[in-house]
Amino acid sequence: MERKQKAAQLPHKPSRLGRYLAGIRDSRWLPPLHAARQLRLCEHEILSYDVPREMNGLRIAYASDIHYGALLDEQRVRDLVQKINALDAELVILGGDYGEDAEHTRAFWQLRPGFRAKIAVCGVLGNHDRAQGDADELAALMYDNGVTPLVNNALFVQIGDKRLAVCATDDYNHGDPDFADVAAQVQSADYVIYAPHSPDALEDACHVGNEPFYHLALCGHTHGGQIALFGFAPYTASRHGLRYGNHYRSGEIEENGTVVLISNGVGTTWLPLRLGAPAQYHLIELRHARERME
Repeated sequence: MERKQKAAQLPHKPSRLGRYLAGIRDSRWLPPLHAARQLRLCEHEILSYDVPREMNGLRIAYASDIHYGALLDEQRVRDLVQKINALDAELVILGGDYGEDAEHTRAFWQLRPGFRAKIAVCGVLGNHDRAQGDADELAALMYDNGVTPLVNNALFVQIGDKRLAVCATDDYNHGDPDFADVAAQVQSADYVIYAPHSPDALEDACHVGNEPFYHLALCGHTHGGQIALFGFAPYTASRHGLRYGNHYRSGEIEENGTVVLISNGVGTTWLPLRLGAPAQYHLIELRHARERME
């Protein structure tokens, strides 16, 4: 299937107003600014017959859209790492957009953040990483930090006699995603987690075969809109426009026999403000259901 998409626009840079607001130390007088600096842990139980018994209780930490740079400093990066590591999860999956641009993504990994997990830490690349960044260079930096980069490839974990695959395509907006190749790589796995940076990729991923090649999808990119009123965001960073705001903005969705989790992310872009879309990181626990859910 040929991928149809509009010309990619360069990601937003922090605005002059955004840089000014980020420099305000006491943010309590401006609730949207204060909310953007409060990081909330969201816990999820994925109860499914598709989860093998051997993977029952597997804990996954997930964080996306850190956006290190003018709007999020090193201290907040260290705070995030401490929070993620404290979860003591078997797997840590990082959802991309580590910096506000490719330069800051390189700087992010040069901080040597030190994410840890019992089994493995892996990460994908987002549009802010890839817009003007080289995938091979960024992947090398991730390897140097003990993080397995997922760019049209998969990480396999053997758990008992079952095989777990964590996979991702290259960034949908600025990379070269190969959905068919990734689907072929994971076809022998017993449970597949697909973690593209943007949920825009899900539409194409679902058309690779007769049914989705994954059981659980983890995505970021949207920031929950950053500003959302009554559950609706006037703007979300998607090629699907407002349709995306209604469907793939934030939270858990069940579709096509899969579970999709879309994170509001950690950082912000353009302006360091949030309203109705709190900053999040996640702890996901897989649970085997004895009977198939209809």
